[in-house]
Amino acid sequence: MEKPTYFILFIGNSYTYYNDMPTAIFEKIAEKMGYQVDVTAITKGAHKLSQFADPNDEYGAKVEKALTGAKKYDYVVVQEQSVLPAAENAPAFYDAVRNFAARIRSTGAKPVLYATWGRKTGSSTLTSKGWTNESMTWKLAAAYQAIGDELEIPVAHVGLVFYDVYTNQTGLELYDDDKSHPSTTGSYLAAVTLFAKIFAADPTEVTYTGGLSADNARILCEAARKAVFETRQIPQEYQTTSEKSE
Repeated sequence: MEKPTYFILFIGNSYTYYNDMPTAIFEKIAEKMGYQVDVTAITKGAHKLSQFADPNDEYGAKVEKALTGAKKYDYVVVQEQSVLPAAENAPAFYDAVRNFAARIRSTGAKPVLYATWGRKTGSSTLTSKGWTNESMTWKLAAAYQAIGDELEIPVAHVGLVFYDVYTNQTGLELYDDDKSHPSTTGSYLAAVTLFAKIFAADPTEVTYTGGLSADNARILCEAARKAVFETRQIPQEYQTTSEKSE
Protein backbone atom coordinates (compact mmCIF):
# COMPACT_ATOMS: atom_id res chain seq x y z
CA MET A 1 0.00 0.00 0.00
CA GLU A 2 1.40 3.37 -1.04
CA LYS A 3 2.13 5.75 1.80
CA PRO A 4 0.25 9.06 1.81
CA THR A 5 2.10 12.28 1.15
CA TYR A 6 1.60 15.00 3.74
CA PHE A 7 1.62 18.52 2.35
CA ILE A 8 2.90 21.01 4.93
CA LEU A 9 3.11 24.79 4.64
CA PHE A 10 5.31 26.88 6.94
CA ILE A 11 4.49 30.57 7.39
CA GLY A 12 6.90 32.66 9.44
CA ASN A 13 9.99 34.82 9.55
CA SER A 14 13.68 34.23 10.18
CA TYR A 15 13.00 31.98 13.18
CA THR A 16 11.49 29.61 10.62
CA TYR A 17 13.87 30.05 7.69
CA TYR A 18 17.18 30.14 9.58
CA ASN A 19 19.29 27.12 8.60
CA ASP A 20 16.57 26.25 6.09
CA MET A 21 14.75 24.49 8.91
CA PRO A 22 11.55 23.45 7.06
CA THR A 23 13.19 21.70 4.11
CA ALA A 24 16.76 20.99 5.21
CA ILE A 25 15.90 19.62 8.67
CA PHE A 26 12.16 19.05 9.31
CA GLU A 27 11.60 17.36 5.96
CA LYS A 28 14.59 15.06 6.41
CA ILE A 29 13.52 14.11 9.94
CA ALA A 30 10.06 13.18 8.67
CA GLU A 31 11.39 11.21 5.71
CA LYS A 32 13.89 9.28 7.83
CA MET A 33 10.97 8.38 10.10
CA GLY A 34 9.05 6.93 7.17
CA TYR A 35 6.75 9.83 6.32
CA GLN A 36 6.40 11.18 2.82
CA VAL A 37 6.23 14.94 3.08
CA ASP A 38 6.03 17.83 0.66
CA VAL A 39 7.17 20.99 2.46
CA THR A 40 6.62 24.57 1.31
CA ALA A 41 7.81 27.65 3.19
CA ILE A 42 6.66 31.25 2.83
CA THR A 43 8.99 33.35 4.96
CA LYS A 44 10.20 36.90 5.31
CA GLY A 45 12.53 38.30 7.96
CA ALA A 46 10.82 40.32 10.74
CA HIS A 47 7.39 39.86 9.13
CA LYS A 48 4.36 39.75 11.40
CA LEU A 49 1.46 37.34 11.02
CA SER A 50 -0.83 40.32 10.39
CA GLN A 51 1.28 41.10 7.31
CA PHE A 52 1.22 37.49 6.14
CA ALA A 53 -2.56 37.59 6.61
CA ASP A 54 -2.92 40.68 4.40
CA PRO A 55 -3.43 39.78 0.71
CA ASN A 56 -2.23 43.29 -0.21
CA ASP A 57 1.17 42.56 1.33
CA GLU A 58 3.75 40.99 -1.01
CA TYR A 59 4.14 37.93 1.18
CA GLY A 60 0.51 37.95 2.23
CA ALA A 61 -0.34 37.60 -1.45
CA LYS A 62 1.92 34.54 -1.64
CA VAL A 63 0.14 33.03 1.36
CA GLU A 64 -3.25 33.72 -0.21
CA LYS A 65 -2.14 32.05 -3.45
CA ALA A 66 -0.82 29.03 -1.55
CA LEU A 67 -3.98 28.58 0.52
CA THR A 68 -6.30 28.92 -2.46
CA GLY A 69 -4.19 27.06 -5.01
CA ALA A 70 -4.42 23.55 -6.40
CA LYS A 71 -2.13 22.07 -3.76
CA LYS A 72 -4.14 21.08 -0.70
CA TYR A 73 -2.17 21.26 2.53
CA ASP A 74 -2.63 18.90 5.43
CA TYR A 75 -0.92 21.15 7.98
CA VAL A 76 -0.08 24.84 8.05
CA VAL A 77 2.51 25.90 10.64
CA VAL A 78 2.33 29.56 11.64
CA GLN A 79 4.97 31.52 13.55
CA GLU A 80 4.55 35.08 14.79
CA GLN A 81 7.24 37.77 14.96
CA SER A 82 9.41 36.76 17.89
CA VAL A 83 8.58 39.55 20.36
CA LEU A 84 5.02 40.56 19.52
CA PRO A 85 3.05 37.88 21.46
CA ALA A 86 4.94 38.72 24.66
CA ALA A 87 4.48 42.47 24.34
CA GLU A 88 1.61 44.85 24.94
CA ASN A 89 0.35 44.45 21.35
CA ALA A 90 -0.41 40.74 21.72
CA PRO A 91 -4.05 41.35 20.60
CA ALA A 92 -2.73 41.88 17.06
CA PHE A 93 -1.19 38.42 17.27
CA TYR A 94 -4.48 36.92 18.46
CA ASP A 95 -6.41 38.57 15.64
CA ALA A 96 -3.93 37.34 13.04
CA VAL A 97 -4.18 33.77 14.34
CA ARG A 98 -7.98 33.98 14.26
CA ASN A 99 -7.75 35.12 10.64
CA PHE A 100 -5.40 32.30 9.71
CA ALA A 101 -7.29 29.61 11.62
CA ALA A 102 -10.48 30.31 9.70
CA ARG A 103 -8.75 30.46 6.33
CA ILE A 104 -6.61 27.39 6.92
CA ARG A 105 -9.52 25.29 8.13
CA SER A 106 -11.67 26.38 5.21
CA THR A 107 -9.21 24.56 2.94
CA GLY A 108 -9.39 21.36 5.00
CA ALA A 109 -5.92 21.84 6.49
CA LYS A 110 -5.04 21.86 10.18
CA PRO A 111 -3.29 24.88 11.71
CA VAL A 112 -0.34 24.37 14.07
CA LEU A 113 1.20 27.15 16.18
CA TYR A 114 4.99 27.32 16.36
CA ALA A 115 5.69 29.02 19.70
CA THR A 116 9.14 30.56 19.77
CA TRP A 117 11.69 31.22 22.53
CA GLY A 118 12.99 33.96 24.78
CA ARG A 119 16.13 35.82 23.83
CA LYS A 120 19.42 34.60 25.26
CA THR A 121 20.60 36.28 28.45
CA GLY A 122 22.51 39.43 27.51
CA SER A 123 20.23 40.31 24.61
CA SER A 124 19.49 44.01 24.20
CA THR A 125 15.81 43.13 23.69
CA LEU A 126 15.62 41.70 27.19
CA THR A 127 17.28 44.80 28.61
CA SER A 128 15.00 47.22 26.75
CA LYS A 129 11.84 45.37 27.76
CA GLY A 130 12.89 44.67 31.34
CA TRP A 131 12.56 40.94 30.70
CA THR A 132 14.73 37.91 31.44
CA ASN A 133 15.18 34.83 29.31
CA GLU A 134 12.75 33.09 31.66
CA SER A 135 10.06 35.77 31.70
CA MET A 136 10.13 36.22 27.92
CA THR A 137 9.89 32.45 27.50
CA TRP A 138 6.79 32.22 29.67
CA LYS A 139 5.14 35.33 28.23
CA LEU A 140 5.43 33.86 24.74
CA ALA A 141 4.28 30.40 25.82
CA ALA A 142 1.28 31.87 27.64
CA ALA A 143 0.18 33.96 24.67
CA TYR A 144 0.46 31.08 22.20
CA GLN A 145 -1.35 28.75 24.57
CA ALA A 146 -4.13 31.29 25.17
CA ILE A 147 -5.02 31.61 21.50
CA GLY A 148 -4.41 27.90 20.97
CA ASP A 149 -6.95 27.11 23.68
CA GLU A 150 -9.45 29.61 22.33
CA LEU A 151 -9.34 28.20 18.80
CA GLU A 152 -8.43 24.59 19.67
CA ILE A 153 -5.17 24.77 17.74
CA PRO A 154 -2.26 22.56 18.81
CA VAL A 155 0.77 24.49 20.04
CA ALA A 156 4.30 23.24 19.44
CA HIS A 157 6.07 24.80 22.43
CA VAL A 158 9.52 25.14 20.90
CA GLY A 159 10.20 28.00 23.31
CA LEU A 160 9.73 25.80 26.34
CA VAL A 161 12.05 23.10 25.07
CA PHE A 162 14.62 25.79 24.24
CA TYR A 163 14.37 27.01 27.82
CA ASP A 164 14.79 23.53 29.25
CA VAL A 165 17.88 22.75 27.18
CA TYR A 166 19.35 26.24 27.72
CA THR A 167 18.94 26.16 31.51
CA ASN A 168 19.95 22.54 32.06
CA GLN A 169 23.59 23.29 31.24
CA THR A 170 23.81 20.73 28.47
CA GLY A 171 26.61 22.68 26.82
CA LEU A 172 24.60 22.80 23.60
CA GLU A 173 24.48 26.22 21.95
CA LEU A 174 20.96 26.86 20.69
CA TYR A 175 21.46 30.51 19.78
CA ASP A 176 23.22 32.30 16.99
CA ASP A 177 25.78 34.94 17.99
CA ASP A 178 23.05 37.62 17.97
CA LYS A 179 21.41 35.97 21.04
CA SER A 180 18.14 35.78 19.13
CA HIS A 181 18.14 33.51 16.10
CA PRO A 182 18.66 29.76 16.29
CA SER A 183 21.98 28.09 15.70
CA THR A 184 21.94 24.95 13.57
CA THR A 185 21.44 23.04 16.82
CA GLY A 186 18.53 25.31 17.75
CA SER A 187 16.89 24.82 14.36
CA TYR A 188 17.24 21.06 14.75
CA LEU A 189 15.53 21.28 18.13
CA ALA A 190 12.70 23.34 16.62
CA ALA A 191 12.27 20.89 13.74
CA VAL A 192 12.19 17.77 15.88
CA THR A 193 9.68 19.40 18.27
CA LEU A 194 7.42 20.41 15.40
CA PHE A 195 7.69 16.94 13.89
CA ALA A 196 6.69 15.31 17.17
CA LYS A 197 3.74 17.67 17.61
CA ILE A 198 2.39 17.39 14.08
CA PHE A 199 2.63 13.63 13.78
CA ALA A 200 2.22 12.73 17.49
CA ALA A 201 5.44 10.75 17.03
CA ASP A 202 8.03 9.93 19.66
CA PRO A 203 11.04 12.10 18.76
CA THR A 204 13.41 9.83 20.69
CA GLU A 205 12.99 7.43 17.75
CA VAL A 206 14.30 10.01 15.27
CA THR A 207 17.45 8.75 13.57
CA TYR A 208 18.36 11.82 11.50
CA THR A 209 20.85 13.91 13.47
CA GLY A 210 21.31 16.86 11.12
CA GLY A 211 25.06 16.68 11.46
CA LEU A 212 25.00 16.66 15.27
CA SER A 213 26.64 13.92 17.28
CA ALA A 214 24.34 11.05 18.17
CA ASP A 215 24.63 11.95 21.86
CA ASN A 216 23.70 15.59 21.33
CA ALA A 217 20.81 14.71 19.04
CA ARG A 218 19.58 12.30 21.71
CA ILE A 219 19.58 15.05 24.33
CA LEU A 220 17.53 17.30 22.07
CA CYS A 221 15.08 14.60 21.05
CA GLU A 222 14.44 13.63 24.67
CA ALA A 223 13.85 17.28 25.56
CA ALA A 224 11.43 17.57 22.64
CA ARG A 225 9.57 14.48 23.84
CA LYS A 226 9.04 16.05 27.26
CA ALA A 227 7.96 19.36 25.77
CA VAL A 228 5.38 17.73 23.50
CA PHE A 229 4.04 14.90 25.65
CA GLU A 230 4.66 16.30 29.14
CA THR A 231 4.08 20.00 28.43
CA ARG A 232 4.88 22.09 31.46
CA GLN A 233 2.13 24.03 33.17
CA ILE A 234 2.41 27.76 32.59
CA PRO A 235 3.00 29.47 35.95
CA GLN A 236 -0.05 31.33 37.20
CA GLU A 237 1.72 34.68 37.14
CA TYR A 238 2.13 34.38 33.37
CA GLN A 239 -1.21 32.85 32.45
CA THR A 240 -3.27 35.08 30.21
CA THR A 241 -6.35 35.04 28.02
CA SER A 242 -6.90 35.87 24.38
CA GLU A 243 -10.54 36.67 25.00
CA LYS A 244 -11.61 40.09 23.78
CA SER A 245 -12.92 42.38 26.50
CA GLU A 246 -16.48 43.52 26.03
